[in-house]
Amino acid sequence: MALSDYFKGKSGRIFWLNILAMAAVLIGLPLICLQMLDEYTHHGEKINVPYVIGKSAYDAEAELKEKGLIAVIADSTYSKTAEPGAILDQSPTSGSEVKSGRIIYLTINLNGEPLVELPDLINNSSLREAEAKLRAMGFKLAPCQFVDGHPKDFVIGIKQGIRDLHTGDKISRDRAITIVAGAGEADSLEYVDSLYEDTIADIEF
Repeated sequence: MALSDYFKGKSGRIFWLNILAMAAVLIGLPLICLQMLDEYTHHGEKINVPYVIGKSAYDAEAELKEKGLIAVIADSTYSKTAEPGAILDQSPTSGSEVKSGRIIYLTINLNGEPLVELPDLINNSSLREAEAKLRAMGFKLAPCQFVDGHPKDFVIGIKQGIRDLHTGDKISRDRAITIVAGAGEADSLEYVDSLYEDTIADIEF
């Protein structure tokens, strides 16, 4: 049978409508799939990251969520100038264009300054060494107290307020500390000999 005879045997209008429908399906189906894929992946959609620094973690998370972004607390630190629990930093920064669903990493302010361990300075360093080390650690220093009968400028104690501190104590850097050092009136060698004799006596006991 010739192809022309085959076409003549069909209802012309219905046949061509079927052909057109099949062509429309073949062309339209890929386009529909691409459109659905774009919507699923948010292709081409850009969101400006809002500025959330200074806001509470709750408010920052709510604002980012409203924009279609995800807030993640990635780090924490301490700032005296910011409210406890406030956002100190964000990444990506505000104004950046990102896709919906992007994670925004946040740095939050601690509720208080973390405590710092007092280093081994008592009976183990000079006044100058102790002052330099404590200042480098961020401590505030009150005027030094000097005590007679100890080698000059030899650290014999450290205080915070009226509290006597010991090596390893965890203390705040918000309050000043006072170094107690020898005034140097007594003979340093006699003082060292006395310490040695006391130590030997303790061991023998």
